[in-house]
Amino acid sequence: MLSLRSIGRTGLAAGLFALAGGIVAAGVAALAAGDWWLARQPWIGVGLTLLVVGLAMTAVFALLLDAVEPVGWLRILAVPPALVVGSFWAFMLVVGLPTTGPPGGPERDVGTMLYSLPEALLILLVATLLIGLPLVIARSRRSGSSALPTSSITGSQ
Repeated sequence: MLSLRSIGRTGLAAGLFALAGGIVAAGVAALAAGDWWLARQPWIGVGLTLLVVGLAMTAVFALLLDAVEPVGWLRILAVPPALVVGSFWAFMLVVGLPTTGPPGGPERDVGTMLYSLPEALLILLVATLLIGLPLVIARSRRSGSSALPTSSITGSQ
């Protein structure tokens, strides 16, 4: 049976892969068109869909790993970005935006909302990646302490 750590690591890797694919697809579509607002379908749509899936998977699995990995007090670092991400999704899915219509309307799509507000997309992207910050710090501490030989730390030869 799979452990929560292996499920979390696999899900986080898949989320980051989808996120990277979305950034590449949306970015290439915007660069090819010369502007974010002129990016052509289906590439911008594929990119935004991958971004939404990647953001959701990365946030969920990073939170899972923050809960099960031995990161100690660093878990506190994941709380503010997780609150930003959670409030963003709650606002988008419950309230919606004036540019996309009322909640429950046929034009209410998360990809459209993120396309309409690239600033919100950037904030959501940064906040989602910051949820995994305790994992990165804990891993660098573990690998940094065992990677350096004792002589290089003390300066002796």
